[in-house]
Amino acid sequence: MVEREEMEDLLLRYYEGVTTEEETIRVEEWLGTSDENREIGWQIQTIVLAANVAQVSSKLDVKKALSNVHRKMKREKVGSRYQVLFRGMQRAAAILFIPLVVSWCMLYFDKDVQVAEMMEVRTNPGMTTSVVLPDGTEVILNSSSSLQYPSRFSEGERKVKLLGEAFFSVMKDKKPFVVKALSGSEIIVHGTEFNIEAYKESEMVQTTLVSGKVSFSYFNRGKKENLMMQPGQKVVYDIAQERVVVKKVNVDVETSWKDGHLIFKNTPFEEVLKRLSKQFNVEFVLKNPALKHNSFTATFTKQRLERILENFRISSNIRFKYIDDGNINTERQVIEVY
Repeated sequence: MVEREEMEDLLLRYYEGVTTEEETIRVEEWLGTSDENREIGWQIQTIVLAANVAQVSSKLDVKKALSNVHRKMKREKVGSRYQVLFRGMQRAAAILFIPLVVSWCMLYFDKDVQVAEMMEVRTNPGMTTSVVLPDGTEVILNSSSSLQYPSRFSEGERKVKLLGEAFFSVMKDKKPFVVKALSGSEIIVHGTEFNIEAYKESEMVQTTLVSGKVSFSYFNRGKKENLMMQPGQKVVYDIAQERVVVKKVNVDVETSWKDGHLIFKNTPFEEVLKRLSKQFNVEFVLKNPALKHNSFTATFTKQRLERILENFRISSNIRFKYIDDGNINTERQVIEVY
């Protein structure tokens, strides 16, 4: 029982993005051991997501919402899922803002509520998280990303807004699923798996199609154009130049981040550093320009950054130096590369 309670507390911190690297590995290994563990993880994640319903809490009567939840739980035969969920909510009281949790519960159990509230999920630098949308679509968010979506989709379409990188497993439906990205670009699908990278600072939108079909919508000289993608293709949209490049890629390499892996196949060193920077929330300063011409092939599975850099040092004599500038306000560790 003590171990179960300890893991529930750890799961709360994990879905809030505040676990250490060791704790993150422990949680992910625990989640992978059984369906029951994954079910508990889903319940805890649901509680954490309730903390994003700030707009809901300002509009709903909290006492009325709590009374509504108790009434419905007494009236209906509550299964083990809801029992664990409600116990988890009580245990989360010291961490989560209770009015937010209660307000979300009212929306979840009371089907008469018609107003769709906007939800937002964010990931901290160096962390990933997953969320299940109202239609059953599964989304995995990469580091420093955010996803906005309604608490319920409209009758005509399913539309979300992404800033950063995410992997989508879209639930099939007659209603089109639309992902709004940077500079008016959109990805329109009906049921498929694809990856989108659209970080604001990069001024690029990159979409990789794993399965199914998607239409990539973008602006070209002020005019809206659509490009139909095929599985295994990657579209790179240069926002500044309004130019699109389509190329064939290895989808396992492009989407390996969602499983905690890093796969490089003849990958330019600058791209390697970029992916390491995003994965571990560090900043690399390339001091040896000649390294730009190097490419690498390697696979790393949930390894620490120090171990990965050591592999590069041994195999290619590349040296890394951690810089301490004494500035406690520095958000990311700086590493020089020689």
